[in-house]
Amino acid sequence: MGLDNGFYVKSKKRKITREMLPSVIKYPFDTDYNGNVEIVYWRKNWGLRYGVLDILDKRFADDYRYEINKPSTVHQIIVLIAAFLDPERWENEGQSIWSADEIRDTLVQNIINLAAIEVFMIENPDVYLEFYDSY
Repeated sequence: MGLDNGFYVKSKKRKITREMLPSVIKYPFDTDYNGNVEIVYWRKNWGLRYGVLDILDKRFADDYRYEINKPSTVHQIIVLIAAFLDPERWENEGQSIWSADEIRDTLVQNIINLAAIEVFMIENPDVYLEFYDSY
């Protein structure tokens, strides 16, 4: 098994569909996995994984899924990803099979997607993110 991580958009009150979400979001896949709307996906990016788990104050994924229901936490994750846009930091701390050049466009889209969801969560308090960790 490899290291896969990502974020699903969910709600405690309703089923979230892509059509409900801001149009600026670009999705990592053409189809959703198990009907979930996934807005961020990483493969073999240990530095990002560790950074998110630090923000969530977790060492290991208990059930490999964490709810993120505060927009301020989403903002912290955006700041983390933005810091990794620095090629030197990525090469030193990214702990990934991808080079800084290879991952840059993905990181930029992650920031756009998460920023859109941060605002969406403020406007829709029933919405939360679920971070999943396959490791």
